[in-house]
Amino acid sequence: MLNRRSTFPRRGPVSERVFGKAYAEAEHGGTWLAAGIFAIAFLLFIASLSVYEMTRPDRAQTLLATGIASLTDIDQTLAEGIPALRDEARASTEETVEMPDYPLPVTLTRVEALTADAATIRALLLDRSAKLVYATGLDAFDETGEQSVDLFSISTLIRELVGFLTGDVHDRARWVALGALVLATLMGAATLALNRGFSRFTSFGLAVLLASAPGYFVARGGSYLIDRFGSEDPFLGDLQVIVQAMLDVPERNFLIAGVLGLIIAVAGRLLHWIANAFFSDESLDPVVYDDGPVLPFTAVPGPTHELSGGAGIGLPLPDLSGLRRRLSALSLPARAPSSPANPPGGPEVGGTRDDES
Repeated sequence: MLNRRSTFPRRGPVSERVFGKAYAEAEHGGTWLAAGIFAIAFLLFIASLSVYEMTRPDRAQTLLATGIASLTDIDQTLAEGIPALRDEARASTEETVEMPDYPLPVTLTRVEALTADAATIRALLLDRSAKLVYATGLDAFDETGEQSVDLFSISTLIRELVGFLTGDVHDRARWVALGALVLATLMGAATLALNRGFSRFTSFGLAVLLASAPGYFVARGGSYLIDRFGSEDPFLGDLQVIVQAMLDVPERNFLIAGVLGLIIAVAGRLLHWIANAFFSDESLDPVVYDDGPVLPFTAVPGPTHELSGGAGIGLPLPDLSGLRRRLSALSLPARAPSSPANPPGGPEVGGTRDDES
């Protein structure tokens, strides 16, 4: 019973040399493709994870409080509005009152307005304002929907940063991080599977390192520029605090990932060198042991050049001089020479015969 494998000759060293390069290039291309997709997915995962971390309620509300303090100029507002706030609390029968001229609809209880000092009222306003903006975004600043600001002002930049630190962004970053994690896991497994030996760790570590480097340099460069071009303006100082606190998160995450990738790559390279130096056999030259392609039938030797008179070419034949001598020594009966088939003057074979009279 012949199977599919038995009908074809197996590849020998020659075919391995012919097709081995093509096979290696195909595997090499697939390895780099998997590693590239893995690096992109890993970069997206770290970036979305950083956004998810910086938009957590506790961290985001701390940053929002700083931004709201600059946007609302709360210290000037409190200095002018606390007396009017307390007068309104004494005259009102409501349980809550609002700070006059404060742009956010944040309320204080009558007891807080009458008994708390300016620092406590400031902390209460910022904490409740941060929670409100985190839940509703920049719409909390515009109750009428007709508010407009200069697109190229520092106030607009702070507003955009404040609007980024919201619960909606936090939820979207969670789903993006999960999707990027799934893709990075699949492509990381493919990168490990397509490589061989300790090269798996080297390729995996290099992919992680190359994915972490751009994010780290962008975050680090932004932090450097903010520190380099500082300003004495308190308004710009608050902006620098917000941006610096936001950039610290991706800078730290990309740095940790890059260091881990570098350690994995160096460890894989080191283990590969140790394995080759101490635990591998001496490499064999495939040309020395090349017997040609294996055929599905036994090869029949042909005539050599020695039989046709060639000197020093072809396979050597055994010497038959001793056998000739032994055969000549045997006493064999003499054999009479046979007459020629067609004696001279006789009729040719196949010719016509003349009948004798």
